[in-house]
Amino acid sequence: MNANKTSRFADETHVAAPLGKQTVRGVIVSTKAGSNDFGNTYRMTVKVETPDGVYLVNSTVPASIFDACEDALQNENGWIYALKGCEIQFAATLERSDSDHFAFAKRPTKAAILAVPCEKARRFQPWKDEPIAAE
Repeated sequence: MNANKTSRFADETHVAAPLGKQTVRGVIVSTKAGSNDFGNTYRMTVKVETPDGVYLVNSTVPASIFDACEDALQNENGWIYALKGCEIQFAATLERSDSDHFAFAKRPTKAAILAVPCEKARRFQPWKDEPIAAE
């Protein structure tokens, strides 16, 4: 269990994040956009659930994820905000931070969106809030 009982994660069991080359599969819990002298940066934090508990991975958002957004998500406030809540998978080299349950990902590759929340899914036809009539 998390030692901080006032935390929103108080009911979660944190486990140590793995190190080295890993396949990360989880849900994006936060996103952040920023800019510096080199241009814009986009970061995400992914919550990975295991049978023993959860750990967090912070990474840059791979370009392939942004490419997949157009096919999968509605864009209301920008892709970086639409990604929150999506389940993704990518491969990266993980390095642990000061907290055992938190890792930083280097050079994420082979990224894909696996699932999107229903309210964010792109609709290919207008939604009709009507029951389906039996024929």
